[in-house]
Amino acid sequence: MTSFAPSSSLVTRRKIRPRRRKSVSALRLVLPAVAVLAGGAIVTQAAIRAAEAKASSAVTGAPLRMENPRFTGAMKDGRTFLIIATAAVRDKVDPNKIALESPQLTRGYGSDNPTQVVARLGNYDELKGALLLTGDVQIQNGDGYAFKTEKAVIDTSTGEVMGDSGVRGAASGNQVQADSYSVSDKGDRVIFKGRVRSRLNPGN
Repeated sequence: MTSFAPSSSLVTRRKIRPRRRKSVSALRLVLPAVAVLAGGAIVTQAAIRAAEAKASSAVTGAPLRMENPRFTGAMKDGRTFLIIATAAVRDKVDPNKIALESPQLTRGYGSDNPTQVVARLGNYDELKGALLLTGDVQIQNGDGYAFKTEKAVIDTSTGEVMGDSGVRGAASGNQVQADSYSVSDKGDRVIFKGRVRSRLNPGN
């Protein structure tokens, strides 16, 4: 009987096939693990970027603070008004609203007899032209009257001033106290209301 010995090439092929199967099996186990790690890295990077974006938004959304601000404009009668303060902070929700520190309003800025109003705090609405002053409010004009109150609401478009927190002051030596007041007509018309008490100087 004739016998044939297997060729070396056949033996080699039989040895390689099991190795290839082992490599494929290993890849099948490794690839899912790599995919999980890659997905975790992507999620981590996304979370980091979101946190950075949130922090950046918080910084850019912070209120804008201004030192020694100046606001000017013209009233309906043509007079110029000027608002200055030691500091101002714009509202981050409504940029038209501005909180003022030690504000001072000058009505008729540049004229011979301007009216000046100073206070500890203020809130200015640029869109409405409304200025609210609170805390040790002092009103003076060039005609000799000076009043003190705790609150003053000023319409910068008309120049009218009013308040309902009580007022006391003097004009040409005459003293007056009241619960509320209003100033209009360029300061020529002053109206006091509520428990008005006055002391007139007979010499005037």
